[in-house]
Amino acid sequence: MLNKCNAIRNTVMVALLVLGSGELFAQTTTGVINATLVNKSGITLVFDTDAGGVALVNSGTSAASVNFNIVSAFGPLSAGVTRPSVTAGNYTVRTIFDVNVIEGGLASANYTLTANLAAVAPTGFSYQIDAVTLTTAAQTVTTNGTYNADVAHNLSLVISSAAPGAGGPAVGVPISSTINFTATAN
Repeated sequence: MLNKCNAIRNTVMVALLVLGSGELFAQTTTGVINATLVNKSGITLVFDTDAGGVALVNSGTSAASVNFNIVSAFGPLSAGVTRPSVTAGNYTVRTIFDVNVIEGGLASANYTLTANLAAVAPTGFSYQIDAVTLTTAAQTVTTNGTYNADVAHNLSLVISSAAPGAGGPAVGVPISSTINFTATAN
C-alpha cells in the first residue's frame, strides 16, 4: 500500500511539474510609456536649385549661396547664368533659383515673400529679385506665394559699365553680398 501511495504521489508530482513548467517558460510582462509633446504650427523657408539655374551651395536649406563665377558684358558665362541685357551704361547677369515655403498647421492660404540686402550694395552693382530692385529695406517680392512647392525666382545683378572710381565696380576681385528673405503667412 505504501508503494502504491508513493507511486500516486510521484505521478502527481511529475504531472504538476509538467503542467506547471509551461508557465515558467511562457511568462510575459507589459509596460507603458507616456509621450508628451506640443504640436506647433509654422512655416520654414528653403532654397532649392532650379534646373535652369546655377547649382546652389547648401541647396535644400534656408542658408544657401550662389556663385556666378566670372561675369562680363561679353564673352562666355557659367552654366545656369544668362545675360538678358547689355546697354551702354550697364549689363545684367541672371540665374534662377527656387524658394519653397513649407507650411504646417496654419489656416493660411499663401504667404508674402520679402527680400533685402544685408548691407548697401557694392559700388557699381544693384541686385534684383524678379523685377524688384533690392535695398537694405525689405522689399515685397510676392504677396501670394504657394506653400509646399518650389516657386522659381530670378536673381539679377545689374553691373555698371563705368570704370572703377567713376561709379563702376572693382575689377578682378570677388564681390559678395547677402540677401535676406522673409516669408510671412497671410
